[in-house]
Amino acid sequence: MRRLYITTATGALSSEQAPAGGGVAVLEALIPRLAERGDWSIRVLRPQAMPNAFTTDGVTYVDLAVPILRDTTPDALIHFGERRYARFALQWGAALEAYFQAVEPHGAVVLANDVSEGPPFAWLAQRGFRQVVLYHVVVADFFARQYLSGRYGVRLSSPAAARLWRWADRLGLGRLAPDIARLVWSKEGESARFADRCIVPSRQLGDALAACYPGSGVERRLALAPWGVIGPDDLGDPARRASRDATLRGYDIDPGRFVLLTLSRLSPEKQVERVVAALQRIERDDPARADGLALVVAGAPAYMGGDRYEERLRRQAAQLHRVQVRFPGYVAGEAKWALLAAADLFCSPSHYEAYGLTIAQALASGTPVLAAPHQGGQATVEADRGWLVNPQPAVLAGAIAHAQDSDLSSLRAAATDWGRAHPFSDAAASIADALESL
Repeated sequence: MRRLYITTATGALSSEQAPAGGGVAVLEALIPRLAERGDWSIRVLRPQAMPNAFTTDGVTYVDLAVPILRDTTPDALIHFGERRYARFALQWGAALEAYFQAVEPHGAVVLANDVSEGPPFAWLAQRGFRQVVLYHVVVADFFARQYLSGRYGVRLSSPAAARLWRWADRLGLGRLAPDIARLVWSKEGESARFADRCIVPSRQLGDALAACYPGSGVERRLALAPWGVIGPDDLGDPARRASRDATLRGYDIDPGRFVLLTLSRLSPEKQVERVVAALQRIERDDPARADGLALVVAGAPAYMGGDRYEERLRRQAAQLHRVQVRFPGYVAGEAKWALLAAADLFCSPSHYEAYGLTIAQALASGTPVLAAPHQGGQATVEADRGWLVNPQPAVLAGAIAHAQDSDLSSLRAAATDWGRAHPFSDAAASIADALESL
């Protein structure tokens, strides 16, 4: 039987317990489907596990020690700042290298569910391991957009930033750079160069990866596997929408209002503050319309800057006096599916979304989507089931008003149909095919 080693820096977390991100949700859905095929002996390598960590029958879980997590629990990493997270990623890479020292490469495939926090790609290739990488984000693209441009105001495209790094690294300057920089460009560059298959959830993400690492040949090794919908098969069940009033009252929301929903981890790149700013404009310019609106900000802070971002967002939302605003915290399980079905419009104003699992889940729940034209929006939202708009507050305010005044029944039907046509099982089959092709 062939041996499959799955490496996951966040594999000790559970999407039912913490805002660990889309990579965890994808892996939780993928592992059981790979296991039930019976073609592989599967070992999942992860940092030491939390109580009630996600597991699958027939799969071996190997918990590796990471020094920075020694005196805490693995969920602490979602609250690390940039420096501590970089230290964690480097220690995790070292733990994986130590583990694979004792593994026979022949007949083994390494499936990496992380890139910056992934295994030592070049070292594994030199040892003769076959490698497959699941890309949930092009880290160089995200870093250039969110940090270089968004935080520091450096107007540099992601391919240009990657070229600048390669130039500096050739001059020996890379060793002087912060750990986070080496993880962004060197590590991701290694993955693009040495992975036998590079699996991406959208064409847009694959194009961004190839643009950042020209000459790596990654474009010839791309495999497309749109994640589709991760969730129960009955997401489009009209009974959930029929229970809308009861669901909303459970959050102390007037069911007579038009309900906007954001559902994500609370961190700066999600740009939920732009929806709040749009609602502030509506309160100022059309108070009567504002009286018929509600906003639910579902999620909890996670990763770099999350806690500070939540504080700022709550202060901003407190300035709304006519729109009802609720922060229910992290929502999972049936409560999540009920809330998605109860909303009238799902909002994704993010600065960056590689795919947008919650967009897909909202659509499958029959809820139209208002999204920024990020990669995820382009991959999932078309005119028959939502809108892609520039996430400037004035533009968002106009789009919200338009949606509020529209008959959304046809969009709801089209959204539900799209969800039924895009189950995660299709993505899992594509990933399995990529593995078996090796």
